[in-house]
Amino acid sequence: MISSERGLGGRAIAEQRPRAVADYFTSRHITHDYDRPVGSEGIESLLAVPVVVRGRTRAAMYGGLRTPLPIGDTVTEQLVRSARALAREIEIRDEVDRRMVLLDSVGERPTTGGLPRAVSDTVTESCLELREIAAVTNDLDLELRLKEIEGKLRALGGADSCSPMVHLTARERDVLEYVALGCRNAEIAERLSLSVETIKSYVRNILAKLEVHGRHEAVVEARRQGLIL
Repeated sequence: MISSERGLGGRAIAEQRPRAVADYFTSRHITHDYDRPVGSEGIESLLAVPVVVRGRTRAAMYGGLRTPLPIGDTVTEQLVRSARALAREIEIRDEVDRRMVLLDSVGERPTTGGLPRAVSDTVTESCLELREIAAVTNDLDLELRLKEIEGKLRALGGADSCSPMVHLTARERDVLEYVALGCRNAEIAERLSLSVETIKSYVRNILAKLEVHGRHEAVVEARRQGLIL
């Protein structure tokens, strides 16, 4: 474990920005608490990049040369990109763990009466966020785990527990669930990275499929059919 402000990595962690030294063992800009492990690798020039997740440094990534030469911008940029990718993966896993805690705290679904609306809305928000995360991760195992957790969350509210009379596409369900949370078209468009006109088109399709005339009616009917929580 690297202590904050000790060594080059500690300085990068404390300052939350990349730090580099071209001649590690003669540098006066860092402490030399870790000279022995650095020296055992024959490293002369060292680069440290912090992995920052939501404002908190969670790790540090290193790159080095076995010659006392400056590390160029190209290598630095590559390591910075890698650190950002790792930060994103850590953030995703943190979110998965948080949702698992939520799942455990809700417990078994009531046999009658369903979930209270506040809890149902929280579960819906969780499902939507998990779906968004699954769409951007490159980790197949993590994606499958996210979908499994989403399925368990949806089961808490009884969604999909009966056979609906209509079929909604995955994107139509996304839109409808945001509608159920009270989001306006502009908000939904921003969350799904779509245009407002596209969202309006989805809403029209949903209303037509459910044979209703308004957003509130659509939510009520979709819940009655078990399409959403």
